[in-house]
Amino acid sequence: MIAGFTKTRGFTLLETLVALFLLSLISAAATALLLGSLRTSGQVEQRSSELQKLDLTQTFLRNDIAAMSIRGIMPDDGFGQPGNLFGGDRVGGEPFLQFVRSGWINPGALASRSSLQLVRYRLENGALIREAILRPDFVRATPNHEQILLTGVQDVSLRFYRNNIWSDIWVGDAGQPLSLLPDLIEIRLIFENGRELSISTMTGGRR
Repeated sequence: MIAGFTKTRGFTLLETLVALFLLSLISAAATALLLGSLRTSGQVEQRSSELQKLDLTQTFLRNDIAAMSIRGIMPDDGFGQPGNLFGGDRVGGEPFLQFVRSGWINPGALASRSSLQLVRYRLENGALIREAILRPDFVRATPNHEQILLTGVQDVSLRFYRNNIWSDIWVGDAGQPLSLLPDLIEIRLIFENGRELSISTMTGGRR
């Protein structure tokens, strides 16, 4: 042995391979944990987004129905009997619920319109759509706003409660006074994944 030098022993090839193998196992486990965490985070965000949309839909429906007005809606031809509420009976993409609501904000009466607007809900290709038209008696040029509230909706059913009687449809121009509205409206949404959501709301403008 030369003075001033110490003999050191390096890693053998086998030890190096074992260390690399263990390192690869640890890396694989860490990667799996990271991917699982990201997947769970994505699922949580998706679920949170779905819940927000459901809450928004319920808020729109409850607020609209609670602000329902007895104001009649003129038919499209302009000659028939006006009706205050139409719901439950629909064909294709026709609205399953339409009525006039009050409470449309018009601060300082800056716009030349009233606080009334026509609201329509329809189901089209699995999408639940809310349409708000600026004036109850509208023409083709009347401004309107459409919003997709939910997707993946398979079907919608409604029930109308009045004087201890339930009905599946409400036809506002069927001969009853325009002051007559149901006391309660129940809306049942059936989703493509088999889930259901029921919303029951008291109407505004009851007599």
